[in-house]
Amino acid sequence: LFGFLKEKRDWITYLILSVIIFVGLYVRTRNIPLLKDITTGEWTLAPDLDPYLFLRWAKEIVENGGLAAVDAMRYVPLGYNTAGEGKLLSYIIVWFYQILRFFNSEVTVTYAAIWLPVFMFGLTGIAFFLFARKIFYKEKKEIRNIIALIATAFFVLVPSLLPRTIAGIPEKESVA
Repeated sequence: LFGFLKEKRDWITYLILSVIIFVGLYVRTRNIPLLKDITTGEWTLAPDLDPYLFLRWAKEIVENGGLAAVDAMRYVPLGYNTAGEGKLLSYIIVWFYQILRFFNSEVTVTYAAIWLPVFMFGLTGIAFFLFARKIFYKEKKEIRNIIALIATAFFVLVPSLLPRTIAGIPEKESVA
């Protein structure tokens, strides 16, 4: 192990990257205790409209195995053709729910929807680091890593991304 660590000095870079990603995840999960409804004790989403549609569709997928061809609750009285757009996020919520449910049978679809944006952000942070490091391929390896770490640190805490990747708001942007 020590020989590997001496030979591969990238472990310091990955340690710093993990701290940066941890800080981003920590910031995005500070609101989770506030997402518990004090009247029912159930989990709820943050106050944003679109996530409730995606959650409703995800619950329908879990209950029925798929979405109805027409969502009668949208564009009343005609309904909304669900084949149009927006159903991928609901299916991703269901897949994430099934993964979490494998580890804990008490998990609900709403709880999975709360955690999905945070999980996807963590993956996005890692992908951004690898992307930033690849862009500077002509630089020395150490310089590439430093640039990618600094870029990732800015990316993790950029204010415009924070509301779309915070816990409790499953939006398309967190998955995209």
